[in-house]
Amino acid sequence: MRNLDLVSTRRRFFIFSGALLLISLVLLAIPPTLRPGIEFTSGTTTLLRFERSVEQSALRAAYAELGHDEARIQSTGPDEYLIRTRKLDVPDTALIEVAPESIEIEPADSGLGSLLLGAEGASGEVALRVFRFGEVCDFGDEIVGVPAGSEARILEEVRGCEQPAEDGEDDGEAADAEGGEGSDTAEGGEADDEPAAVLAYRVQVDGDDGELLTGFVAPADTRPLDATGAADPDLSPEELGERGVIEDELGKRFGSFEVLEFASVSAVVSKQAVRNAAVAVVVASLFIMGYIVFAFSSMPHPFRYAMAGIIALLHDVLIVLGAFSLFGKLFGIEINLMFVTGLLTIIGFSVHDTIVIFDRVRENVTRAPGAPLAENVNAALVQTLGRSLNTSITLIFTILALLWLGGPTIESFLLVLLVGVIAGAYSSIAIAAQVLVAWEEGDLSRLLSRFRRGNAASAS
Repeated sequence: MRNLDLVSTRRRFFIFSGALLLISLVLLAIPPTLRPGIEFTSGTTTLLRFERSVEQSALRAAYAELGHDEARIQSTGPDEYLIRTRKLDVPDTALIEVAPESIEIEPADSGLGSLLLGAEGASGEVALRVFRFGEVCDFGDEIVGVPAGSEARILEEVRGCEQPAEDGEDDGEAADAEGGEGSDTAEGGEADDEPAAVLAYRVQVDGDDGELLTGFVAPADTRPLDATGAADPDLSPEELGERGVIEDELGKRFGSFEVLEFASVSAVVSKQAVRNAAVAVVVASLFIMGYIVFAFSSMPHPFRYAMAGIIALLHDVLIVLGAFSLFGKLFGIEINLMFVTGLLTIIGFSVHDTIVIFDRVRENVTRAPGAPLAENVNAALVQTLGRSLNTSITLIFTILALLWLGGPTIESFLLVLLVGVIAGAYSSIAIAAQVLVAWEEGDLSRLLSRFRRGNAASAS
């Protein structure tokens, strides 16, 4: 281990890093450069968990019918979906940035009163079902069973759906049977104002544990209350906001669900987020540079230590950006404020590892001031190699465990840490310390001289 010469191979390190940076720049040059999240573009995200199984395609179709063809729907767990749309028009009272507890959607009182579930004399349970709307309307799967005799609030009456014709009855006979009285009425010159029969009630029942159960029930499975409570008027779409309209429609189609998270960001806020993120990275880099210059002011050329640290830092940032550009193109992973938080964390980690090596270089220079800098730097790298690798590998295992067990909320943060820790462990050994030696031994000057001589020869 003591005979390991890491400094003499710095050109290979520089070539490998140059290839990685070139790949990152190419990925960033191919649109989309990065896939911005809601914090960097105006929009709304909603995290929903349904009580029953809901297909992603059915949910996407529902949003499309509600005027949100742009909705991006991602499954985050069993019957749980993260939905990204353009910014919804919602009142301030409908905004919940992060809900610490799940929120049960309770549609507004319809003003239709209440009823009892189960026909007269019924016992056991009454099934609340899904009601399928279409050319022919009928009941679908059972959502939940409710004890007969339970009081239910009527949220909606389903009327006027096209019903299937009875066996042995063709379309003309069905039309005559359905409109016979209407024809007689038409001959008499009077309009038929009788409302269509109720095909189903959408009701809401209080469950045993306090949760609200919502579903459809057939009129034959209900009976009236002796007296119904006073009803509040319907809320208008303006009062509900676009969020309320969407959630109410989802409740009608898919039954009860919970809103786990709801966030809406305007274009003004997103621009400020982009600016603040860029400022945060620049300010952090300047403070790091100033600190390194101060910490190594007793060494010859302390500014070189600062520049070597910043070069390694920029190396790590570019690799992380290139990786996220690739992740966005292949897997649709977005960058958000958690991404910025992870990036700042990686900047700190990378510089911390670099300063540990530089500090060992300072100790070696103090002990052997007459030795070449390359020899002291190589000794520092060998002395700290085990510590750097052990720290990084331990952290990588922790991050992988969190990626496996954690949710989508911190996914961007963990991915930044994973890529950044690997890049930072590499750059502190292969970039920062090597740049210090290359600067001391004039590698950059020789490279520029060769470039100038090549240009002069080609010109002559």
